[in-house]
Amino acid sequence: MNSKELLKIYWGHDTFRPLQEEIIDSVMLSRDTLALLPTGGGKSYCYQIPALMREGFALVISPLIALMEDQVTNLQNKGIKAMYFESDSQGLRLSQQIDNAINGNFKVVYVSPERLLNPSFINHIKQAKISLIAVDEAHCISEWGHDFRPAFRKINLLRPLFPETPILALTASATPEVKNDIANQLELNSPQIFQHSFERPNIAYNIWNTEDKFQTTLQLLNHFEGSSIVYCNSRKQTEYLANFINQNNHKADFFHGGMLPSEKKEKLEAWQRGTISHMVATTAFGMGIDKANVPTVIHTNLPESIENYYQETGRAGRDGLPAQTFLLYHQGDFSELKQRVAGQFPEAREIQEIYKEFCNYFQIAYGEGHDTTHVLDFKKFCLRYQRAEKKVKQALLQMDKAGVLIWHEGKSRQISIKVNCSVDQARSYVNSSKTSSKILEHIMRQHPYVFPEYVNISMQSICSVLKIATDRLEEALLELKHKNIITFSGNAATLYITFQVPREDQYTIRPVLKIVELIRSQKEKKVAALLNFISENIECKRNAILNYFGEHPKGKCGQCSASSCKSSETDPNFEVAVKKLLQTHPCSISDIKQKLYFDPDDLEKLLTDLLERHLIEINEYNKYYWIDEKEE
Repeated sequence: MNSKELLKIYWGHDTFRPLQEEIIDSVMLSRDTLALLPTGGGKSYCYQIPALMREGFALVISPLIALMEDQVTNLQNKGIKAMYFESDSQGLRLSQQIDNAINGNFKVVYVSPERLLNPSFINHIKQAKISLIAVDEAHCISEWGHDFRPAFRKINLLRPLFPETPILALTASATPEVKNDIANQLELNSPQIFQHSFERPNIAYNIWNTEDKFQTTLQLLNHFEGSSIVYCNSRKQTEYLANFINQNNHKADFFHGGMLPSEKKEKLEAWQRGTISHMVATTAFGMGIDKANVPTVIHTNLPESIENYYQETGRAGRDGLPAQTFLLYHQGDFSELKQRVAGQFPEAREIQEIYKEFCNYFQIAYGEGHDTTHVLDFKKFCLRYQRAEKKVKQALLQMDKAGVLIWHEGKSRQISIKVNCSVDQARSYVNSSKTSSKILEHIMRQHPYVFPEYVNISMQSICSVLKIATDRLEEALLELKHKNIITFSGNAATLYITFQVPREDQYTIRPVLKIVELIRSQKEKKVAALLNFISENIECKRNAILNYFGEHPKGKCGQCSASSCKSSETDPNFEVAVKKLLQTHPCSISDIKQKLYFDPDDLEKLLTDLLERHLIEINEYNKYYWIDEKEE
């Protein structure tokens, strides 16, 4: 079967998206290939379809374990044999997993780049019939990229083992230096390069300086019809802003990483159906989101780089229709972003201490621990050593990137629960015959301290004891939450940690510290580039993005917030609209925002001008009103 027939049989599509077919053809000709496709551009098809057409299996190297799990599940549901290498201590040993990959007639096999640091893995995998090596998120190989992971630089160990096997490198965005670094580090042979233009001509990029982001967001939602995504940095802010939008006659919901899978699925489906128009979310909302008709994307906080900004705004206007994006900021955001990025990196002393605490916790002696996997109760560890959870996670991330260890959350979901009501109220609820009451009773019996403090509970154990399905348990927990009987977080608290090197304390941690300094430096440069992008108000915003990614723009977009793309300093129609409104009745700035659409800077300039010309005044309620000509 050819690629189009496979596309129709397994995915139900009649035609490929732009560049997909050309990339597949290049791989089928055994050519090394570098493909830059935008988010939602269907990168996975570019290796999954060739995998079905070639003998053996495609080895897909990806840093995202959650994505591996989702992809394997989706392929298996289509009848395509796929697997990924797991690290759970309760799972199969590495040698058994490799044997399964080699002898199991799989077509797609996923692996993390950290596996390549294990000599045993390299020694065994060379016996496999690998038809294609696909490197997802390939920008991670470059120290100039926005998510450098040193383990990616070990991918070239596969090149001499499979000299005739084509390598396909995939990423959504890359600057010219990152593209060159990808090709060099992967030792690509005269690679075929396929790249969409970074230009999105239907998207208008607006950068607005505003002190009141909630009111400005509401102003935009009042003016622009249709669906939207509103990005926030914190979970609490998504909930507050969604509630504020709902109180002002819009249908919104929030989305963040602390919710149960069933909650996420329910909210996503409601948004995709249009039952909910506006999704207020952290950046956890993005991967796999493929809704075409999103005419508006709003950032209420600064992203960490132009790459992130481009990717997130790129979720607008995928149907090709005109779309508006807005980045709302005030001057205080600049220092907040710098502090937020700096806070991602623990101090050298903290990394050294946390590493020793891990070794002591797992009773790993000096010189031992290599290639051993351990189960970590995350909250229990943090309590024992009096460590902030955020700091421990940051240290884990940096040790993971440096190849000292690999970690991921366990598949057996853990939830953190606390009962909000009194003991008597809880007992009264337990007397009902609902499933939720049985669950509450079980939790109270097994965990007597659930009233004064949070306790970690395995969802699997509750399902097993009470003989209920996971989705039914999640529904009952949500019911208890909505009735304010319990509070819970859906975060998994059990981690699986595999140590990649023997314990040698400061010698083990030394490369981690070097990596941290390198990544810190790159992050600071990307923050500086973003802040310059925001502050520079003359250059066309679309052109600034294209220049950043190494493209040469042709003319200005004529629709962004840059002064070079505005027809005049202040729209005369805007002054007419403000005059008409203020002649009707006095208005505060908030009132004006609810009635009219404008750049906040334009309103400030106009009101200042009208005050100086004595055309308006401010009353005792801090509201502006138009002076009647007769009064003059």
